[in-house]
Order: sequence, then C-alpha cells, then structure tokens
Amino acid sequence: MKPLHVLLMTMFIDLAGFAMFIPLLNYIVAELGGTILTVGLLITAFSLAQFLCLPAWGRLSDRIGRRPVIMLGLGGSAVAYAVFGLADPALGLSDDRQFLLGVLFLSRIMLGVMSANYAAAYAYIADVTPPEERAQGMGLLGVAFGLGFVCGPALGGLLGQWGFWLPAFFGSGLALLNLFCAWRWLPESLPPDHVPRPRVSPSEALRETVGYLRQPRLGLLLVIFTLYLLAFSIIFGTFVEFSKERIGLPVRLSGVLFAYMGGVSIVTQGCLVGPAVRNWGEAWTSRAGALLMLLGIGYIPYTSTIEGVALATTIFSLGSGFIQPTLSALISRSVSAREQGAVMGLSQSLGALSRAVGPLLGTSMWSVLGYAAPFRLASLTFALVLVLMLQVGQSHRAVVQQSALLFAGFSLALWVISPSAELDRLALVAAGVALLGALLARKQ
Repeated sequence: MKPLHVLLMTMFIDLAGFAMFIPLLNYIVAELGGTILTVGLLITAFSLAQFLCLPAWGRLSDRIGRRPVIMLGLGGSAVAYAVFGLADPALGLSDDRQFLLGVLFLSRIMLGVMSANYAAAYAYIADVTPPEERAQGMGLLGVAFGLGFVCGPALGGLLGQWGFWLPAFFGSGLALLNLFCAWRWLPESLPPDHVPRPRVSPSEALRETVGYLRQPRLGLLLVIFTLYLLAFSIIFGTFVEFSKERIGLPVRLSGVLFAYMGGVSIVTQGCLVGPAVRNWGEAWTSRAGALLMLLGIGYIPYTSTIEGVALATTIFSLGSGFIQPTLSALISRSVSAREQGAVMGLSQSLGALSRAVGPLLGTSMWSVLGYAAPFRLASLTFALVLVLMLQVGQSHRAVVQQSALLFAGFSLALWVISPSAELDRLALVAAGVALLGALLARKQ
C-alpha cells in the first residue's frame, strides 16, 4: 500500500466518522431533551477545541514529524467516539439527561482536541508534491474528504435506523483500523536531514501567527479561507432542520442528500480542478468557486421542493469543490517548506474557529429570525469572499478600499431585490459598514 493511499484513507475515515453524525445529531439531541441551539453548541464545542489546538499540532509536526502526529490524532479520535456512544440512555450510564448531554459535549471537545491529522495531513501533501502540482495534491485530499462526506452521512442514516448511537462505536472502530494502517504503511514525509524548528513559547507562537497575518498576500488568503469556512459552517446546524421541516425528508434521505453533495464535490476535485487550474490558474478557479457557492446557497431559501434543493446543492457543491483545494494550495505556496506545518496548522485553526462560530450563529438566527436567515447570511458572506478574492495580489489599502466598495454595492443590490424585512435590515447594515470602511481606508 502506497503512503499516499494510506494518507487519503486516513482523511476518508476521519471525515466519514465525523460526517456520520450530521443527519443524526438533531435527533440525538432531541432524544436527550436539547434544542436546535444545543446542536449548534455541540458543533461549536468541537470546532472551538480544534481551533485552540491545531496550531500547536502543526508546529509539533514540524518538529517531530507528520507520522506520529497523525497517529496520535487517530488514537484519540477512537476514544472520543467511544465516549460519545456512552451517552446512549439505553446503556444506563445515568438517568439524568442533562448529564448525558454533558457526556456528548465532552466527547466533542475530545474529538476536537485530538483531530491533529488535519494540519499534519495538509503539510504531508505539501512535503511530497512540487509547488506546481500542489493544487492537484490538495485536490486529492479533497477527494478523500468528499468520499468521507458521501459515505459518512449515508452510513450514519443507514445505521441510525437501528439506533442513533450505533455510528459512534462504528466510528471508533474505523479510527482504530485507520491507526493500524498508518502504523503499518505510512512513512514519515520529512526528509532525514530535516532541521526541526525550535520549540517556541506561547508568546512567540502568537507573534509568529500575527506575523503571518500581517503578510499582504498570505494574510489576505488566510482571511478569505476563514470567511469561506464561516459561510459554509453557518448552515451546518440548520440544513438538516431545513430539510426536515420545509421538505419533509426523513433521516435516511437527509443522509442521502449529504452524500449527493459530497459526490458532486468529489467529481469536481478529482476531475475538474486540475484542468481548471491549468487553464485559469488557482486564483481564478477559487473565484469561480466562490461565485457558484454564493448562487447555490442564496437559492435555498426560495425553494421548498426536493428538486429545487438538489439544484441548489449541486451548484453549491460544485463551487466548494473548486475553492477548497485551490485556496489551500495558494496558502501553501505563500511560505517556505520549513513553515508548512505551522501555516497549514494556522489555516486549519482559523477554519476551526469559523466552524465554531458559524453553526452557533446559524442556529441562533434560525431561532430568532426564521429558517431563511442563516442561508441569506451565508450568501452575503460568500459575496464578501468573492470580493476579497478579486483583490489577491494588491496592497492592504487597495484591498480594504476596493473590497469595501464592491461589497457595499452588492449589499445595496441585495437590499433592492430583497423579499424579506430581516434581509432588508441585514443588507443595509452591511452596506453602511462597508462604506464606512472604504471611507476610513481612503483617509489613511
């Protein structure tokens, strides 16, 4: 078995185990007496723990190697999934449903802390691919993620018919199998003469992070990556609820819908990203992806049929397949080989912060403003991503000024065509803030 195959299998099993709970989490929380806001908090707990720990794991992989960090993450994930399964009321751990909800939160935090393989896996790809082929290498990781996203929800929906908690123990078994394969067949990607980066204190690590963010090109790309995942994550905790309430999909078909989205992403990253990058370049491929995601997510609130949702998710998933590997490749090519682990860890950490904030923001907006608000906010955020992608390569001042003006124009256009009062207010506030930003940038 080739090392790249093991790495791809690692990413596939990792995401499949995580994605199994996407169509089930709302039902599991309801069984324990929680609400849709609890679902958002559970997703946030995982991503917040990941945000806090990923930079350290990335730096650690620069010092001790990618292989041990990946293996440690897999072992910890196996334990975290097993803890999740212990919250099943049928196991008799406790009769207190609030206590069992606490066990769920503990397992999600453990999984976030131990998901070290995200940063190390991206750094591994950067280690073994030349710069001109890096987008295609990141695309292969995207294919593995996409396959996990296809099989995970479908498998979770299937196993969920015999019990919502069964996928937890199945996921633990998958992680242990993956750990064995990594131990047996995954070699270290860092060369034997690699000079490890010295250990840094937390204050030095913070200064290094700020230094990366202050670099004109790299800093802008990291901001774009953060906003892209924020927009993507806003609908994480609400899409299943939307499918259940607005379309009437049962749990099994919700899993199939997520599997379909992953399938479109697989085809895009496996077959279309390479030719697109060769013809358009990585930046323009990312811009096309942002536009498609904006159109797809913006259409969802206006449909209540399975056909309409299928069309919207097809466009959305096609865009996601374009933007994810190309943005990662652009970030990777902005730093030296010695800094890959630290920078990829930072980018994944910022992504984890977005995944922490997004679901909580989306579920809160659903509770206060109704089902359409999260999708409209996500579309507005994708518009900002597209505007910022158009500014890659320019100075900080030009980026702020031009992006603010473009985003203000988009917000005003959205206000003109908006059919709802809450979106009217959101669009006007966004336009006002953007115009103020453009004015301040001009005075500097």
